[in-house]
Amino acid sequence: MAAPINRLESIWSRSEVREEPAALEQSAWNTRAKSWENSFEGLLAKHPKAAIVAAAAVGIALGWIVKRK
Repeated sequence: MAAPINRLESIWSRSEVREEPAALEQSAWNTRAKSWENSFEGLLAKHPKAAIVAAAAVGIALGWIVKRK
């Protein structure tokens, strides 16, 4: 008599196996990230001038920091 790979296989059938918690958590993060992405895109669409000014300010600040080192 060969032993099953999973010793609980005889107790729980494979059909009862649920999704891994990590997969559920990743799915929740994907949903949340997509929501943030959509809200960020909406913010950029509503305020394009502010987005350009903010991007320029970040670029100037990063350039200044890199130049200093």
